[in-house]
Amino acid sequence: MKWKTAISTAKNGEVYVRGIALAELMREKTFTEVAFLLMGGRLPDESERKLFDVLLVSCAEHGVGAPSAFVPRVSVSVGNPMNAAMAAGLLAIGDFHGGAVEACAELLQSSASAEKIVADAREAGERIPGFGHKVYKDKDPRAEALLAKAAELKLAGARVEKIRAMGEELEKQSGKHLPLNIDGAIAALMCEMKLDARLGKALFGFARMPAMMAHALEELQNEKPYRRFGDEDISYRGPSI
Repeated sequence: MKWKTAISTAKNGEVYVRGIALAELMREKTFTEVAFLLMGGRLPDESERKLFDVLLVSCAEHGVGAPSAFVPRVSVSVGNPMNAAMAAGLLAIGDFHGGAVEACAELLQSSASAEKIVADAREAGERIPGFGHKVYKDKDPRAEALLAKAAELKLAGARVEKIRAMGEELEKQSGKHLPLNIDGAIAALMCEMKLDARLGKALFGFARMPAMMAHALEELQNEKPYRRFGDEDISYRGPSI
């Protein structure tokens, strides 16, 4: 079996990443820049580096109540190693937790107008990815901070304008205010930086991994083995007994 790759190779005992010597990257570039190089196929310019860094920070942690935090804790509590707990945390990321980025980015990259996107979704009875949040009812401060940083760095272009227009149309057509959430902001900025939309869930998981490690370690340090629901957390709804 042969593999074809443009990502990395080795020559004369030295590893090259996207054509750049790893030793050179170690001397001159940050982890953020190398992550962008691997995902985007090129080194970011200075504005993109700053924005990508802020994007990663925005996803880093959101409390023990998030599935990507408590699932690793449950996993490590029953005796799994740290890497297995992290894998469990990554598997807890789905369409309804960190997973709307890809679908939202696809809408932003389509030729359809904001008005048509909202109208089509409402006609089909579908939710519009990138809007609404269980906690943030007025505005998602993470999304607003991301878009403010993009504007500051002059990276808020047509995709940011479109996501804003989608929010306005959603409120206009539904009569309800659903704030732009972190997934929608990330989708818009991924498009602005020309990152593949299919990286959406993975990018969220990549940024959340330090928190997964921290939660799993805290569980090991502070709690007894075998995390489970207490009886008070369970409501039986089966046949009478």
